[in-house]
Amino acid sequence: MSTDEPEYVAAHVQEALARDPRVNEPELGVTVVKGRVVVHGKVPSEERGGSVTEVVRECCPGPEVENQTTVARFPDAEGMETVQ
Repeated sequence: MSTDEPEYVAAHVQEALARDPRVNEPELGVTVVKGRVVVHGKVPSEERGGSVTEVVRECCPGPEVENQTTVARFPDAEGMETVQ
């Protein structure tokens, strides 16, 4: 990358997380704090959560990655939904 500005790095990482098919999550938050890239938000699976760290390291090698994502839990639906 051409600059080390935290805002630029955060935007670059956020775009990579939204576009990479391993993650594909445009709603994840990204901040850069003291040279560390912090990603937070909800992902639909453990697999995608693990891919977050991989994608960040590939697009932004160097800084430490702190993956604070959590897997979204959906309550079991009670009964069948009728669509009319």
